[in-house]
Amino acid sequence: VVRANVYSRDRVVLWSTEKPLVGRQFPENNPELDEALGGHLAFHTGRVAAHDKSEHILFAPEVEEFVENYIPIHGPDGAVAGVVELYKLPRILWETIARGQRLIWISAALGGLFLYAVLFWIVRRASRTIVDQQQALVEAEQWAMVGELAAAVAHSLRNPLAAIRSSAELAVESEDAATRECLGDIIVQVDRMETWIRDLLLYSHQPDGSAQTANLNETLRQSLAGFGDRFARRNVALQVTLPEPSPQVRADPHLLGQVFNSLLANALEAMPNGGQLRVSVERRGRQITLAMNDTGIGLSSKQLAGVFKPFVSHKQRGLGVGLALARRIVQRYGGRLELRSQPGAGATAFLQLPLAE
Repeated sequence: VVRANVYSRDRVVLWSTEKPLVGRQFPENNPELDEALGGHLAFHTGRVAAHDKSEHILFAPEVEEFVENYIPIHGPDGAVAGVVELYKLPRILWETIARGQRLIWISAALGGLFLYAVLFWIVRRASRTIVDQQQALVEAEQWAMVGELAAAVAHSLRNPLAAIRSSAELAVESEDAATRECLGDIIVQVDRMETWIRDLLLYSHQPDGSAQTANLNETLRQSLAGFGDRFARRNVALQVTLPEPSPQVRADPHLLGQVFNSLLANALEAMPNGGQLRVSVERRGRQITLAMNDTGIGLSSKQLAGVFKPFVSHKQRGLGVGLALARRIVQRYGGRLELRSQPGAGATAFLQLPLAE
């Protein structure tokens, strides 16, 4: 309590802790004093600097905020004989309120920052999703065009391939042994091309790729065998590590072979002066991971960013379709195909496929 006043019914200060106030009358409007003179407890909060009441004078400099309590005094007859006014400084209360206000402002600021961060993340994710969908639509249109063109070309190629094979079969009967061997190679390669064309046509008409199962080791060995002569001519050493028994993966064996052929062809082109190609397969849970590492010239970051984009190629005679089609085939079966490389440090292709149920 920093001050106490006793008022009579006519608002005269009968007693006060501040002697200069004794005997003074404060007749102006004081709702709290009026309420106390009516027999009710009343209180009021205020600041010394406000000077909203004339009795708010003679306070010590350290008094800034206060609480006024008006307590009515009843006489023997029950009537109000006077009012006691007490001024208190509830510093702990003010400090608690101030801390609460600071906490509210800090919480509001942190909440605003949190909402901003969440909204920024949502908007950024939505923007990326839109960009990815637009890119997917563009690629879908490109692949639709490729599919139509490939189907037309495939149908057109079957007739000349049949003629080449027939001519080679006729020539085998009359040529010497060396020529017959070369003609035999022509027949084998024509048969392989015929198989690829048939697979391409089947692939373009299949609704999805969830039902096929492929023997990974067998499919990979067939692709490696098809590149055997070219690896030997380029002086490329092979190091192959395969698990036994062979894992069965969710993929069409012919299309998976095309994926392997594309990866092997790119690895071979990256090592024009020879090198080493390491192929390993590892099982991780319900997936297998195939790693194909070459010691070739490697790719720059710019080249690496475009290797899976249709019709983007850094090779003079490349079409930019091989790796793009390989990734699309792998994704069709719920897998992933990635390529990591640095200039002069070779490249590593990582192929992930789910195991067959």
